[in-house]
Amino acid sequence: MRKGLLIIGVALLALGIIIFLIGIYLSSSVVSDIMSLITETRNETVVAPGLSVSMGAVNEGSAIMAVYNDSLGRPLQELITAQGGKLDTRSIDGQYVIIYVPETERGSLSLVNNYSENAVVYYISNTVSITTLIPLVLSTFVSIIMVIVSVVLLILGVVLRNK
Repeated sequence: MRKGLLIIGVALLALGIIIFLIGIYLSSSVVSDIMSLITETRNETVVAPGLSVSMGAVNEGSAIMAVYNDSLGRPLQELITAQGGKLDTRSIDGQYVIIYVPETERGSLSLVNNYSENAVVYYISNTVSITTLIPLVLSTFVSIIMVIVSVVLLILGVVLRNK
């Protein structure tokens, strides 16, 4: 057993965990923005056929996150004003989750009632700055590499024998 490798492995493991936790702390505003979609009271509005309700507008480098359901039980049409961008919609337990990120210019997201009857829409939306995710992504990447290296060093420290 090589004590030096074990000590370095344990130190790297602890450092990797600390770096990961720091990244989570620095990105805590994103977590609180996402949690607000779950915990806050939803807006309620009646949308007539052919009309829309706005989920918000964001500049490049930000995203709109929205959660909604409606009285029709069917998804409404998403309408974005910017050319390009990433739009993703998922249905989870009767709730529709939308994330929209404009690519090059300011963009807005609206839900259009494309059905022939009124729809009561229960929704909540929030904007998130993409740049606040950078510390979390970087710290996660660095900590994963450090944990892998530390596990290899720990294994080598246990397996290798002193001369």
